[in-house]
Amino acid sequence: MTLANRPPISGRRRVPRRTFEARVGVLLAGIYKVERAHQVGEGGMMLSCNEEVLNEGRNLAMSFFLPSGELIMVRGIVRAVIPAKGGNGERYAVEFLEVGFQYKRAIRNFVAAATRMDGQIIS
Repeated sequence: MTLANRPPISGRRRVPRRTFEARVGVLLAGIYKVERAHQVGEGGMMLSCNEEVLNEGRNLAMSFFLPSGELIMVRGIVRAVIPAKGGNGERYAVEFLEVGFQYKRAIRNFVAAATRMDGQIIS
């Protein structure tokens, strides 16, 4: 079973995420837009889209910079749509597909650099 065809994961995440409020370049069906990330982990990202409504199973390509200045470029698939609440619009849980070792390591280091005191690690 390929990553793109496997069923969505329910319950706990496989890897921790860290708060990551940043701009993310998103390529959807040949159209490039800049959207907003909210969390990141080596397995995926939570993001919001201002104009586009994404459905589960939608493929996309993303590019973003970590605070270290490292550029990350990955393909992903929307695994879940998180309903709007508290004045925020819908958010999307995106699973990264085929993440290169260097990208995975850079994201892992970014997440690990947060301390539990910061309240930024999200399990």
